Amino acid sequence: MSARTLERPDATLTYWVEGPQHAQHAPTVLLLHGATLDHHAWQPQVRDLRERYRVVTTDLRHHGESTASGTFRFHDAVDDVLALLDVLRPGSLALVGLSLGGNIAQEVVRRVPDRVDALVVADATSNSAARLPAQRIAALAAVRPLAWYPRWLFLRAAERVTAREPEARHYVRETTAAMPQSTAVGVLTSLLSDALSVEPEYRLPVPTLIVHGADDRVGDIAVGARRWVRRDPRTELVVIPSASHLSNLDAPQAFTDALHDFLDRVLPPEVDRIDEAAGPLRRLHRSARAWWAARRRALAGVVRRWRRSARAGRAGRHS
Repeated sequence: MSARTLERPDATLTYWVEGPQHAQHAPTVLLLHGATLDHHAWQPQVRDLRERYRVVTTDLRHHGESTASGTFRFHDAVDDVLALLDVLRPGSLALVGLSLGGNIAQEVVRRVPDRVDALVVADATSNSAARLPAQRIAALAAVRPLAWYPRWLFLRAAERVTAREPEARHYVRETTAAMPQSTAVGVLTSLLSDALSVEPEYRLPVPTLIVHGADDRVGDIAVGARRWVRRDPRTELVVIPSASHLSNLDAPQAFTDALHDFLDRVLPPEVDRIDEAAGPLRRLHRSARAWWAARRRALAGVVRRWRRSARAGRAGRHS
């Protein structure tokens, strides 16, 4: 899989596309990683999703193989994603974002709701939830001093707050170490300053899955997720056992199963636009292809649920 680049006015965005042989006929799933991470954060999910979806991963500006001038600004990162959608030209689209990526995905949906069919927000807060001014001030006051932490302490804190599994912690430490400490703190500061706004009447316009690790202790994510689901009728919540803030790497199978179950239900299959001038056999072929794609997805969901039940049964016998 080769990297592709998208030139922006002040940045170069690097992204990757994977999928089945005829990926142009598959729904698109765009995966957005968290702060200080990169596209490798989604490896377990990409391996599974690429069998049936056109899967797109990207390194956000200032992260991984992407570059940018100046400081990280949240809304610039949102603009990057919108520009990437212009290049990809997806039909059916699911945005999946973790932590910072979840906040970016929410803002994309707020700006262009007609371009997104489904949203997954993992281990991130609601951008629009009501907050006391003191909460933001306290959060910023906790983040800004991180710029002066000793390097070893900063990296140790990053891995322990973000993940619980040794392999996931090692990944967090490696990617965070590749970013200047001042840049990392700038990313977190921009997130708190620019992404979160109070819009108590706003409701997400697309089906949304909210996911968080059962042991996620970052901010008010766990408590806020329950409030979010109660106030927004198009949301549903899945809590991933034995996972912290990086729930997709702490418990990759459980996370991927939850993601698949959601996408199978809400993401419409990609269908070519039917040219009115096309012959009846061509229109029939396209309709049949869309029907068969939906049936394959439904069958795959049944198989995954059966496998989970079988694993649970074996675990119960051995306990």
